[in-house]
Amino acid sequence: MTADQSAPLFLVGTGRCGSTIVYSCLAMHPSLAWIPSWLTTAPRWPVLAAANRFWELPGTDRWREARFFPKPVEPNTVWERWVPEFHREDARPDAVAQTQATLVPLVDRVKRYHGKPRYLGKLVGRPVKIELLASVFPEARFVHVTRDLKPTVSSLLLVDFFQNNAPLERWPWGTIPEALLDFYRANGSAQEVAAAITVVLNRVEVERQLGRLASDRWIEVSYTGFIGRPIEEMRRICRHADLSIDERFEQRIQGREIHGGDDRKWARHLTAEQVARLDAFEPLAADVLRDRPVLTAVPR
Repeated sequence: MTADQSAPLFLVGTGRCGSTIVYSCLAMHPSLAWIPSWLTTAPRWPVLAAANRFWELPGTDRWREARFFPKPVEPNTVWERWVPEFHREDARPDAVAQTQATLVPLVDRVKRYHGKPRYLGKLVGRPVKIELLASVFPEARFVHVTRDLKPTVSSLLLVDFFQNNAPLERWPWGTIPEALLDFYRANGSAQEVAAAITVVLNRVEVERQLGRLASDRWIEVSYTGFIGRPIEEMRRICRHADLSIDERFEQRIQGREIHGGDDRKWARHLTAEQVARLDAFEPLAADVLRDRPVLTAVPR
């Protein structure tokens, strides 16, 4: 099935899955509009998406990482301003119609101010909103960015939010399978085990919701594969989304600092004891992902 020429493209994943580099590279595509960091500070003013046009000016790629420069970010802050219930995974039955009436015009405004025909978004971690977005945007395509467990856990442990919270003690997204809790308790409530459980449960929900869509609406892209073969993987994403890809776009991607080779930075961040616990956890994680237990979301 060929994608509609106005169909949005959404990147989804567990969080810390490596989606940021994929998102940032796609943001350079000449057909895609996105939520800029400037808009998250003033979510009532979609006109700030006009700042994204700086990305098209010659020579501005070197400023892309500067603090003052607009950057593509997740839309959650902006969308929650317009649809307050967007942070809930247990949306009410009328949520689709209500969200459609609000988000579709908002996305259209972002596209218009940015001057692009299609919208690009990234939504990782929880809540998982794939089914809602697939209903609100019937022609939307999805890219599931995946990453191996150890590097994902290592990256998550470096996040201040995770370090300063007890994620399993205040888990808001439903029942945690007893086998995972038993492993967590048996290993002294180790932080890396809590992070691994968080990653696995988030991936369970991502895969469950993707599994309810037609198979041609989504593809899987591994972080390791992308950083090793960015041009080839970008071509695959663009084919999936029915986006053309020109020489200038490829040259801009080649100019990015994309770390090639194996995704092995995690090995410097985890101790031998942490690696051993994660080695023991991985077969359990594989069982949970295979079985995909039904986890009923708990209202917050």
